[in-house]
Amino acid sequence: MDYFYAQCEETRNPSVRPKPVVVCMFSGRTEESGAVATCNYVARGYGVRSGISIFRAKELLKGVDAAFLPPDFGLYEGISNKVMALLEEMCDRISPESIDEAYLDVSMRARGSYEEAAALAGRIKEAVLANTGLTCSVGVGPNKLTAKMASDKSKPNGLLVVKEGDFLEQFGPLPVDKLYGVGKKTANKLEAMGAKTIAEMSQLSSMQLQEEFGRRLGLYYFLASKGTDDEPLNDWKREQVGRMVTLKEDTRDPGLISQALEGMAKEIAQELATTGLSYRSVGVFVIDTILKGHSRSRSLKSEERSADSIVRVGLQLVEELFEDEPDVIARRLSVRVASLKSTVGQTDLASFY
Repeated sequence: MDYFYAQCEETRNPSVRPKPVVVCMFSGRTEESGAVATCNYVARGYGVRSGISIFRAKELLKGVDAAFLPPDFGLYEGISNKVMALLEEMCDRISPESIDEAYLDVSMRARGSYEEAAALAGRIKEAVLANTGLTCSVGVGPNKLTAKMASDKSKPNGLLVVKEGDFLEQFGPLPVDKLYGVGKKTANKLEAMGAKTIAEMSQLSSMQLQEEFGRRLGLYYFLASKGTDDEPLNDWKREQVGRMVTLKEDTRDPGLISQALEGMAKEIAQELATTGLSYRSVGVFVIDTILKGHSRSRSLKSEERSADSIVRVGLQLVEELFEDEPDVIARRLSVRVASLKSTVGQTDLASFY
C-alpha cells in the first residue's frame, strides 16, 4: 500500500488530501516530541520522511498548512483486513508481511505467464481502489526479492514487471543501498570494495563478499545482487481455495453466472483432490460495473469435495445477492471454498460399492 497510514487519513478526511499529511508517534512529553510514522507525498516534497523527529518535520513545514495527526490503528487494521481478504480472493497463496504489505504467489493463476500476472496485478489495483479508496503499488517478478524491489521502484500507484533475467537491466544502475537488505553501513563497506551500484556489486565474487560479511550474509549479497532468491513464502496455513474470472459480459443472467461457476469449480475441485482437502464452506465475491465488491458465503452441513456442490451453492448465493441488491450487475466473479480439512487417510463411501 502507498503511504498507508497517511492515505487512510486522507480517505477518511478528504479535506486534508492537498496538504502535507504527517502521521506522528507522539511520545507525550511535549507537543513536538516523538517521530514521524509516515507521511504523504506532498509532505515528502518538503523533505519529511518516516523516522525523523516531529520537531524536525515541523521545521521543514514551517509556514505550511499541514496536518499532524496521531495514528488510528483501529482504522488502519480494519482497512488492512479488508485489503488482505480481497487479495486472498485473487491469488494462489498469500503471505502478509506487515499491516500494509503482502507477497502473493500467482504462479497457477497466471499459468506461468508474466503477461497474465501483469493483468492480474492491474485487476488487484482496481479492486483495492474500488473497495477502499486507496492506491497500491505492485511489483511482479520470478521471486520475492525481485517483486519487492519492483514494487518499491513503482511507487506511488505503480505497476512494474521484471521478468527473469532482467534484474540487472532494471536495478543494476541503482545505488547498492537500494538492494533489499543492504543498509548504510553495508553500503559504505561495498563502496570501499569498489561497488557503488548493484551492477558493480554483482561483479564481486562470492568469496570476496563472504570474507567481508560472513558466510551466510555474504552468500545472500552475492545471489541477491544478481536477482537470485530462493526464499519461499512464509509458512502459511491454507484456509481457502478460490478462483476469479472476468465475465464475458456484464450480467445478472443466471445462465452465464452458472457457466462461469462451472469452469472455476472444476479447477478448485481438481486442486482439492491434488492436495487432499475437503471443504465445508462456499463463498462468492462479485465485483460490479463500478468495481465495488459484494460477498456472500454459506456453511455446509457436511464436508464436500465435488465441483457440483460449489456450483449449486455458489449460484444460490449469487441469486440471493442479486435479490438483495437489484442494482448490482456482475463484471467479475470469484468463488472460494473454505473450512478446509485434510482427507488424507480417509476413504470415500462410494469406493465400497
